[in-house]
Amino acid sequence: MTTTPAFPLASKRKRVIKLCCLGVLFITLAYAIIVIDPTEVIVENKLSMFEGSYLHRLWKKPPLEVFISIYVFNITNPEEFMSGNERLRVQEVGPYVYQEFLEHRNSTFNPNGTLSFVPIRRQVFVPERSVGDPQEDRIMIPNIALLGVSSAAYRMSSFAAFAVAAALKPLGMSPILNITTHDLLWGYDDPLVRIASSLLPDIIHFQKIGVLDRMFDDGFDTVTINLPESVRNQHRSGEDGTLDDELSDELVESLHDDYYHEIVSPRPADEEPIRDYSIDLWNGSPGLAHWGYVAKDHWDADRRNTPCNTLQGAYDGSVFPRNISKTEVFKVYRKAFCRTLPIAFEREGEVDGIKAYWFSIQENAFESSVDDPYTSCYCRNNQCLPKGLGDLSPCWYNIPVAVSLPHYYKGDPRLSQAIDGLSPNKEKHDAVIIMQPQLGIPMQANIRVQISLLTNISFNSELKPFHNSVIPLIWAEMSLEKLTPELILLLNILFGVAPYLQTGLVCLLALLGASLLATAGLVLLCSTEATTFEYDPRKSIRYSTVNMIPYPLRKELEKYGESEVRREPLLIENCA
Repeated sequence: MTTTPAFPLASKRKRVIKLCCLGVLFITLAYAIIVIDPTEVIVENKLSMFEGSYLHRLWKKPPLEVFISIYVFNITNPEEFMSGNERLRVQEVGPYVYQEFLEHRNSTFNPNGTLSFVPIRRQVFVPERSVGDPQEDRIMIPNIALLGVSSAAYRMSSFAAFAVAAALKPLGMSPILNITTHDLLWGYDDPLVRIASSLLPDIIHFQKIGVLDRMFDDGFDTVTINLPESVRNQHRSGEDGTLDDELSDELVESLHDDYYHEIVSPRPADEEPIRDYSIDLWNGSPGLAHWGYVAKDHWDADRRNTPCNTLQGAYDGSVFPRNISKTEVFKVYRKAFCRTLPIAFEREGEVDGIKAYWFSIQENAFESSVDDPYTSCYCRNNQCLPKGLGDLSPCWYNIPVAVSLPHYYKGDPRLSQAIDGLSPNKEKHDAVIIMQPQLGIPMQANIRVQISLLTNISFNSELKPFHNSVIPLIWAEMSLEKLTPELILLLNILFGVAPYLQTGLVCLLALLGASLLATAGLVLLCSTEATTFEYDPRKSIRYSTVNMIPYPLRKELEKYGESEVRREPLLIENCA
């Protein structure tokens, strides 16, 4: 009888099955990593804006070094200019550097998927970065209050301009002042301002006038931004969010009563979706009332409310949506600008070895046209400012002040050519925000804006040289120079190291899986049928000439063969 041993073949089969299982397992793991994307999961869980997240803790009190560099324009030929012999000549003096500290207080996660907060900013002078002491350095600047009031009267009527000129003459105010840089920036005593604050305390609530003092007079503004859909899903309906104890109980209660009912109101179903982290409400309103925005239930709302005076969809500049594309155009709003500023993709590169996108302010950022719904509200009485100038007067108590890029860069060339000492330059005067595209956070920023005085004078011969002029006062550079080492390390790990490690792991697992499956296939192909062995112990009995097997053992062998052992003829027979 022929038999085949089972153990070697079964062992090979088990080995092949094990190799196949391991190969399939490794390939499945590689596919799971591609589908799940662990790096994206970590970013989603740790760097999204929800209560207690890492991003939320950073955002509440950003550990960033933000500096504001101030350059003032000193008039170097006051006598020649006032006599009409020369045009105005200025000298740029600076920088005077202040560090800005930002806190987002009273952060509240609302049930409708929005986040409300109160941004608080304070500025601290940095002498080691400055050219001098602003309280000691003296400069010659135009009298903002005198020229501003005179120009505001010119806008009204000839009678008003004549009346204002007659009222101002007894005060004996000089059109050009010699004051310290600190007084220009943070306020100087002015008789006009004192009188106005006494007569109209609810409107003019300050007794000094200063450029930075007015720019950074944010007060307590309540801002509400939209959160990503994933965060809204995580928000539990029973939670009201968190209230910081850094604001007084009275202020918190006041903010809650004034804005909460509007903050949590549901958005109409047919309204266009708003992007992540964009502004939803500012002080309870989705638009800017000083540019003509009215409540949506107003009878003339459809005509008066335009993209120009609507804040919804703009950004406060602290955080942007994730996964930014190169086609994005963002509107950035800060109260000091009195308007939204559009920024668009310019180029891509790297910052500290991390992928980054450069966004710069658009050419038409300070343009205005009655035919353009995005800029029409900036034209007052159907009269628009020249290209490159943005009207600030609604935010400056109707004092005719304008915002632009420094030295009127990207503006009408006649603006810079009318004054000696101005030289627009892209590298020095453009506004740029460098963002990490996957995460949507600013990595570096250089926002540069200039404040100028618009003067139109009539019925006042002493101020005639200032008629129909745009006089630069200061320009400011708000810069985020670099992220903290901790953030740089985190971004390098998440977007520099982790993707390569993840790709390498996927390739390794896929290669191992394919190798194991290939090995299993080779084993099956190369394996032949197990060798058969003809081994029957009884042959020694049947065919040997001498029966050499003892009787007891022969009985045992019979159990594995025939019931009886057929004996062959023997020459010699063993005796029992």
